[in-house]
Amino acid sequence: MLDRDRIKSVMMRLMALERKAEKLAETSREIAQEAAALWEELMPETQEELDNQGKIKRPDGRLNDAGIRAVNAAFASGATVSEVARRFEITPSAASGRRKIWLASKAEGSAKSK
Repeated sequence: MLDRDRIKSVMMRLMALERKAEKLAETSREIAQEAAALWEELMPETQEELDNQGKIKRPDGRLNDAGIRAVNAAFASGATVSEVARRFEITPSAASGRRKIWLASKAEGSAKSK
């Protein structure tokens, strides 16, 4: 059985953890808001490119270099595979493939900088 001092000590630690959790939750909300703002900032350029499908897609419907850059920018800003697939009107499989390529190039770039 715990004595009063031990109970008080444990309660103080629990309250400190609650404060840390609240601060972490607030930080997470701030990060999510910042990411959403950046995503919104990216959208006008992406929407403009989508309005001009010829600028981001080849005649066969596949992404051209500009489309790939736009998709990579979307992934860099935190977009999910599903969001990219919807936004750029490509299949989820194609979006997943582009994400894998993007991740590999990102890893390769960080390996070169070391």
